Amino acid sequence: MEKKIETHIPAGQNQKKFTTENERLYTSNEVAKICKIGRTTLLRMEECGYDKARYIDSKNGYRYYDLINIHKIMMYEMLQKMGLSVTEISAYYRHELEPEAFLEELHERLAIAQRCVDEFEARFGERESKEFSYIALPDVTCYCFPCDIRSPKDQIEYNYKKLQEIYNAGYEPFPTTPMFSITPDFETIYDEESYRSDHSMICSAIYPNENLPMENVVHFKSKTAFSLLYHGNSDEIMSTGGKLLLDEMKKRKLTPAGPLYGICILGPFFGTDIDPQDYVFRWAIPI
Repeated sequence: MEKKIETHIPAGQNQKKFTTENERLYTSNEVAKICKIGRTTLLRMEECGYDKARYIDSKNGYRYYDLINIHKIMMYEMLQKMGLSVTEISAYYRHELEPEAFLEELHERLAIAQRCVDEFEARFGERESKEFSYIALPDVTCYCFPCDIRSPKDQIEYNYKKLQEIYNAGYEPFPTTPMFSITPDFETIYDEESYRSDHSMICSAIYPNENLPMENVVHFKSKTAFSLLYHGNSDEIMSTGGKLLLDEMKKRKLTPAGPLYGICILGPFFGTDIDPQDYVFRWAIPI
């Protein structure tokens, strides 16, 4: 902004007289170019109360921004990349957020991101791998149905059919939590054939909806768990994953505090066309 302007900031902003000789201001186009955003994004920030232009020309409505505006916009972009919504960002700057709930939400998003990174590393790593770690199982509501395992391929096809029923009934899928199984009886895990006639439950994450039937809907609270991330042969994953995890927990003197979770991430693919030697699966037991 090279043209010299001498005026007062409108009411509601700092009543500081300025000229472009002692304070550099930037046009909307310049800010959009510097911050790599569109002009509509600038206006949206102003509409939601996040950021306001340093000066608005009363004659033509042109907006001008200072360095504080620019850095605030850059912070806005960073927070959005972290997964925060426009509403959350604006509420944070207006001091309207409940700190504990907000931080809990951020920690949950961080756990999801770390989980995904681990799963991608398993997928892109060696042909076969086993990695033990501690993870946070999410706070999630699920639609649950009986497990009917015969083979990995049959199980996926069966799950597809059940998912169609769930979504056709009006339940909305919750995208950040993959489908998982629950096996409450640890004794069956050591049975060589138990995984082919399992009496576990399959759980599909959904958004809660009190207007739909609730008899098959279960809420799982967030918990810390010991986990095995496993990449390799699908039959071996199904038959030995739970045993490997339990054996490792015994070595570490960890006490189970809940059932065995079999998390069907498939690394992070999902479908019937996955190479049987290239499955990625996660077992987890609350502690």
